[in-house]
Amino acid sequence: MENNVTTSGDLFKKSFLEMFPDAIDPWSLVLTLAMSLLLGLGIFLVYRRCFIGVVYDHSFNISLVVMTILTAVIIVTISSNIMLSLGMVGALSIVRYRTAVKSPLDLMFLFWAITTGIAAGAGYYYIAWVAFLFVALVFAVLRGIRQRRETYMLILNYQTKEGLEEEIRRVLHNYKAKVRSKIVRGETTELTVEVLMRDDNLSLPNTLSALEGVNDVTLVQYRGSYEA
Repeated sequence: MENNVTTSGDLFKKSFLEMFPDAIDPWSLVLTLAMSLLLGLGIFLVYRRCFIGVVYDHSFNISLVVMTILTAVIIVTISSNIMLSLGMVGALSIVRYRTAVKSPLDLMFLFWAITTGIAAGAGYYYIAWVAFLFVALVFAVLRGIRQRRETYMLILNYQTKEGLEEEIRRVLHNYKAKVRSKIVRGETTELTVEVLMRDDNLSLPNTLSALEGVNDVTLVQYRGSYEA
């Protein structure tokens, strides 16, 4: 009669062997890497084409491609064994990233790359491609919907004398303007104003600089950060 008694040594040996994943099909791995690379390059092109911000960061855009591939590799690795997945999650949880993501849009692209890598690593290529095309289309449509007026920060440096500030306010009355700060330094005053203007009508600095007593006029576009 066959002995069906399982000893503690057999349980330990079985659990130890289960910690090692089965062999991963090389062709499946190559296909996953190729898909994640193509999808990452797609995100790369969308980010470069539709970038909104102060300074375009090429290294950040490259990291989106690499992050898509690495996320896919992680998913492929942990999908074959639950013990290994728990260990890898614990190992990744102790990693701390100190790089601050200032733009919410950059954070969206990071999440997009991670999500795409997860779908590709799990083998759901059609989900990854459909989601990529849909997000790219939505982003392109929303990017194309531009406001008729853009926000600018107007910085005026003028002499502190009677009547000049009233003339400046009279000129700004034709625009949707809000005073953000006013600094008086002896005989000069620095005024910072938020102005909504059309891109094709930027004659305001010329009008203000023509006023007698205005020393300097600076106009910069504002999109969460100053953009020269």
